[in-house]
Amino acid sequence: MNENTNYGYKKTGSSKFVIVAPHAAGDDLKSGFIAKKLAQELNAYLVVNKFYKKPNNSQALKNPHQVEDFNELTWSEKKEKYLWSKKNPVMKEFFQDIEKFSYQAKQFSLNNKALIIYIHSFTSDHIGIDIGAGAKHHNFSNKIFGSLYHKEKGDNHGKITLPINLIKKIKKELEKKVKIKYNLTTTVGYQYSGWSRQSAVQFHCHEGRNDYSIQFEISQHLRRNKSDLDYTIQILTETIKKYL
Repeated sequence: MNENTNYGYKKTGSSKFVIVAPHAAGDDLKSGFIAKKLAQELNAYLVVNKFYKKPNNSQALKNPHQVEDFNELTWSEKKEKYLWSKKNPVMKEFFQDIEKFSYQAKQFSLNNKALIIYIHSFTSDHIGIDIGAGAKHHNFSNKIFGSLYHKEKGDNHGKITLPINLIKKIKKELEKKVKIKYNLTTTVGYQYSGWSRQSAVQFHCHEGRNDYSIQFEISQHLRRNKSDLDYTIQILTETIKKYL
C-alpha cells in the first residue's frame, strides 16, 4: 500500500530494486504510471514525486512553493558532499527515503548492492529509450565511456553507475524490442548521460554509497496510449529481470 509523503508517495518492496520517478508532477508525462507498474512487476520499493515541478514548468508560477527539480542536486566540489540547504527541504526528504529504501533493498541482493532505477520521459523523433548510467556512446559506436575518458565530458566528473558490460546488454536487448515495434533506436547517454554529480542517478555512488543505479528516458512514442505503455513496462520488466 502506498504511503503518502510531503512530496507524493512511497511504497515498501521486497526485492533489490528501488523505482524512482523524480518528475511525476507533470514534467515527465506518464513517468509516475510507468514507475508504479514497474514496481508492481518487480516487487520493488517505490518513491514518486507528484507535487514538485521543475522551475521551467508552465504551471510553476501557480504554486511557487512547490517548485524544485528533483533530478538536480547541489554537489560541493570543495566539501565533497551534497548541499541540501540550497534546495527545497522536501527534496532532502525525498532522497532520504530513497537512501533508506536502498539500504533495505540490499538484503535481497546477492552482491549486497541495491539497484535504483529512475524513470523519466522525453521527446525524440528517432530515439525510443535513452539509458543514463554516467556514460555515453562514442560517435554512435559500440564503445561506451564515462566522464573520465569521454571527450565530451566538459566539467562533469560523475562515475559510471552500472558496469559497462551490463549497460551494453541492456541497450542491445531494449533496442531489439523497440526497433521491431517502433523502428526507433535505443541509445546510451545520447540525450541524458547522467554523468554530472548533480544528477540523481549519481547519488548512489558518492558520500560512501555503493549501489548500482540507472535511468531510463522514455520517448513519447512508447507512452502514447495504454497499449504502448503496457509494452514499455513489459520490455523494461523483462530486461531488468534478465540482466539486473
